[in-house]
Amino acid sequence: MSSIHKSTALFTVLAFLAAGAAILFPAAGPALAVDKVKVVSAWAQNNKMNDALWMLQKKVKEKSNGQLEITWGGGPEAIPAFQLVEALRNGVVDLAWTAHTYNVAQLPVVEGAKLSKLTPAQEREKGVFAFYQDVYQKKLNAYYLGRGTPGLTYNLYTTVPVKGLADFKGMSIRVTPAYKAFVEAMGAAPVATDPGEVFTALDRNMVKGYGWPSLGISDFGWDAVTKFVIEPAFYQVDVMVIANINAWNKLPKNLQDVLNASMQEVEKEAFQHFGKLISGDRENLKKKGVQEIKLSAEEAEKYLQTAYEASWKEVLKKDPQMGAQLRDLLSK
Repeated sequence: MSSIHKSTALFTVLAFLAAGAAILFPAAGPALAVDKVKVVSAWAQNNKMNDALWMLQKKVKEKSNGQLEITWGGGPEAIPAFQLVEALRNGVVDLAWTAHTYNVAQLPVVEGAKLSKLTPAQEREKGVFAFYQDVYQKKLNAYYLGRGTPGLTYNLYTTVPVKGLADFKGMSIRVTPAYKAFVEAMGAAPVATDPGEVFTALDRNMVKGYGWPSLGISDFGWDAVTKFVIEPAFYQVDVMVIANINAWNKLPKNLQDVLNASMQEVEKEAFQHFGKLISGDRENLKKKGVQEIKLSAEEAEKYLQTAYEASWKEVLKKDPQMGAQLRDLLSK
């Protein structure tokens, strides 16, 4: 065979092999685009109020096969908590991990969110979720996704023992807007201080009690100057997540579905998560000498009645029509 024929044959073989390789190992196409949504939280990154956010972040990435990612945009050091909803409305952030409480100035009726005694699933079933969806879209250009701390409640903590409502009369109690009306309704003296001042106020007997979620006082060292935690718990911590409506509408329908489905799963898992955290936290407090005071059935009923009636009165004063509508939905 001539050298020309040999070269031609060799070229044919190589071409054939190359074609086969192209079939077996096709060239990599362009990488699929990944949609990223930035979240800013009202709490520092390591705060327990963000626990369900990390659940959501992981679940969304898994369910979307990596096509949707929630990226951390910072806590209150990036955008102060009370300014976060405006930043979201103006499109500065895609998602806000915040609380209804922080949005009362713009949307007074959501002060009633903490008064829910329902699970997230029950809120969706009874029309509460749809109510929030409607008001947030109309008033704040936001898409309501769901609750971030289901099952997390509030307690009052004191340095002196109490047996019932009468013992709170005249007692100085550090307050936040979330439960100030309740404290006033019991005849106690509300005192507004920053969290950083609570330890000193308790240590120097400037206040004899304070309200706080049902876990986390040890994070501030307050357990060292707290003697009692009062049961029953009241209200629900109203952490939730909303999306800028324009950012939401830019997401493909399948990724919107992923985010909605993931949030519903997270709500169920977070309910169990916070229940376990509260139990563990309470055990730790007992070891540190903080005693649990359980009010009698009669006193507990009066205590809770006062808590809810006082706060509903505030909600109805600020927005009579929508407040009544929300109360009816939560009472179904």
